[in-house]
Amino acid sequence: MINKINHFLATGFFSGHLPAAPGTWGSLLMVVLLFFFPVLNNMYLISAVSIGGAAVATFEQRQTGIKDDSRIVIDEMAGQLLTFYTLPTTLPVLVGGFILFRFFDVLKPWLIEKAEVLPAGLGVMMDDILAGLTSLIILKIIIILI
Repeated sequence: MINKINHFLATGFFSGHLPAAPGTWGSLLMVVLLFFFPVLNNMYLISAVSIGGAAVATFEQRQTGIKDDSRIVIDEMAGQLLTFYTLPTTLPVLVGGFILFRFFDVLKPWLIEKAEVLPAGLGVMMDDILAGLTSLIILKIIIILI
């Protein structure tokens, strides 16, 4: 039972099983959740998903034997959630943040790529946390300038 619950969480409520680009589906799920439930945009949930995500990803890796399995999308969900911290969850902000986060998550510039070498679930989560933080900073700058 624990294995099934962990897999459910690790794969972002099974969104990681959707065809083609599972990370995009996990990110999109978080954007949709934030659009309909803006109360989710808080540091408590960001912390819980980030810290809990490292544990969930580690457990999932041990169960499957696959390092950073693409079906694990809890990392994208945490990074995408961080992208919008303290920002209004309006449609333009959500779309812009989604695009920025996917850009940094896919290309992994600067230190983002280096974070993947951290052990187990920490490595799975940290690159997405850094992509989310980078996206948040850029999004805040854009909002200030507009």
